[in-house]
Amino acid sequence: MFQGIHTTVIGDSHIRKGIVCQDSSGVFVDDEFAVAVVADGHGSEKHFRSDVGSQIAVKMTTELLKKYMARADFRDQFTRHPEFILSQIEKQLLMKWREAVEEFHRENPLSGEEQEKVDRLFGSKVRIPVIYGSTLLAAVMTGDYSFGLVLGDGGFVVLSEDGKLGIPIEDPNSHANYTSSLCNTNAVRFFEHWFSREPVKAMFVSTDGLFKSFASDEDFLKYHGLVSRMFDQPDRARQSLERNFEKRTKEGSGDDISMALVYRTE
Repeated sequence: MFQGIHTTVIGDSHIRKGIVCQDSSGVFVDDEFAVAVVADGHGSEKHFRSDVGSQIAVKMTTELLKKYMARADFRDQFTRHPEFILSQIEKQLLMKWREAVEEFHRENPLSGEEQEKVDRLFGSKVRIPVIYGSTLLAAVMTGDYSFGLVLGDGGFVVLSEDGKLGIPIEDPNSHANYTSSLCNTNAVRFFEHWFSREPVKAMFVSTDGLFKSFASDEDFLKYHGLVSRMFDQPDRARQSLERNFEKRTKEGSGDDISMALVYRTE
């Protein structure tokens, strides 16, 4: 009933500078629901382990959403109290991400070079999540309802049953060189979420490297329309996305680009 595609390409500027990819993406699909997740590690000097932060964000978010969706009463509870359920999911996502980051940090102590960086940038005290800072965008769809959430810049696009493409949510706090982050102390206040009690055809989440490669929202949405025409050939679609992203990062911002999308196959 559902299909999912995701791809991540390293930014051209990252290749030239010898910087690792900061983006991560993933999908999960079964007979009852589908999940798409992307995350973009900040990559600046003080977030020097943000590539790990984004990987943890995608893995942890996918696993947590799977657990929520597996609950026998989830559909009933969500359709009756969507705002409350989404707020609980957001709180859990933050808590689980920070716990996972702290665990990784304990198991992978800072190297001498990293410790020198911490001393120089933060002095004697640093909040561990800061060095793993990342955005997070996630989408969940079922046969009769869907929802999604955004923390930080990126693209969240929905293809409705009548074939219309739209951007129902975006992060109003992200601008210029600032973006909301999982590592913010008050991050739970910056989540944006959306839900629909009606079925949708497809949902797309992408990091800001893709959005910034377009001149307008209109062009950005048109691109999603082109992608939707390849739904019947998922392998071809994945390969096409990868080739296109590689071209866009070379000719555009030079940033990493990720997209994850899920759609109904019937």
